[in-house]
Amino acid sequence: MRLLRGVYEGPGSHGILRVAASLRGVHAVLRALPGEGYFPALYGSRERVGEAAPVTLSPLGEEAKESPGDLARDLASVVRRHPRAETIVLARSEAALLSGENVPATSLAESLGTAKTPRLVTCSWEAPGMRETEAAELALEDLIRAHVRGRPERSPYPTVNLFGPPVFGPSAGAEYAEAERLLDLIGVEVNARVPLGAGAAELARLPRAWANVLLYREVGESATLYLQDEFGTGRVTTPMIGAAGTGAALRAVGELCDLDPKTVQRTIWTELAHTAKLPWYARLEPPEVLQGRRVAIFGDFTYPLGLGYALAREVGLEVAACGTYLTHLERDFLFHANTFTEGAFVEDDPAEVAARVEAASPDLVVGTHLEEEVADSLGVPFLPLCPPAKGTPFVGRPLMGYAGSSVLADALDGVLTRSRKEAAKDQGQP
Repeated sequence: MRLLRGVYEGPGSHGILRVAASLRGVHAVLRALPGEGYFPALYGSRERVGEAAPVTLSPLGEEAKESPGDLARDLASVVRRHPRAETIVLARSEAALLSGENVPATSLAESLGTAKTPRLVTCSWEAPGMRETEAAELALEDLIRAHVRGRPERSPYPTVNLFGPPVFGPSAGAEYAEAERLLDLIGVEVNARVPLGAGAAELARLPRAWANVLLYREVGESATLYLQDEFGTGRVTTPMIGAAGTGAALRAVGELCDLDPKTVQRTIWTELAHTAKLPWYARLEPPEVLQGRRVAIFGDFTYPLGLGYALAREVGLEVAACGTYLTHLERDFLFHANTFTEGAFVEDDPAEVAARVEAASPDLVVGTHLEEEVADSLGVPFLPLCPPAKGTPFVGRPLMGYAGSSVLADALDGVLTRSRKEAAKDQGQP
């Protein structure tokens, strides 16, 4: 058994709970052992919303029908105690899945708060060993399938759906806000933000959008493929990280929304001139700061790929290694990462990741909080830019969009310039 500090992802039930907690009007029932109700405490420490986590524990192992622990009874109790809940999601811990307990065939009563019967989503695909991110992706698809009814008419003006990170995503709200700002500049309105902050009404009107923009493919992939297959809604999957990636994503949105390409390009030029500082940083920095510098990147999917493109093609660093812990996305990740590095890899064991990073002999490590110790042992700078990350900042700073490219420029300027000065000092130079 690995220690919690050495695990990149939680169990599948944690992913389902993250999606449920991101949506409005959704309440989750966690079927687990009495001591496994960790999510409410985790939510309270990481999210400063002043509200309790929308999660109720249904303890496993209770046999008395009159006491808590009877699943059908607990589901009915949630409807009574949370009258504003429009959807109930059932998540099961590893212990509950291994117990072999079947989900009871039950119907929910009408809610007094909404005068409607809440939808029940049971996540029948759950299996022991499934990880957090894959479960979050499948849960979001199930929730969207449960809410979309019929074929609503497409909006009369260009709109898109933003599929971004759920709760606990680093600066998730700031990422959505930056993407929405840029879309507004090219004349495109956001139809819905999913999953963070969306409710039943937003999920039901997803097919009205002209396109789906995947800010975070890890969670939105299956849902947007369903919308594409069922309603013909096109997708924009280019990571909106770095100036080049952001521009490519905006041009793709322009094509799907039938916008004038010249108008989109003028907006991109304006943002490059006034907002995006990453290209300017790469031109201002002395050549010796960037040339020959090797960087190792490790994280989820969107952030390592987006950062890899930006650091290799815009900044001019050599990406010596780029990896992900999402083993279920191995083929897709390697396809993209191999376009900018010969050191692409997939690994979910922190010890093996550390060995890969050390073998790359990097001058800079960009990764999750678990790679910080590796960077310290190598004596090289470290940037914790990929989830999972420790702590939640009071003020979120986006890494996506043109504003995010400036955040990245500041981060690089700080660590690379400082490391160069320290190296010069060690060599006795003034």
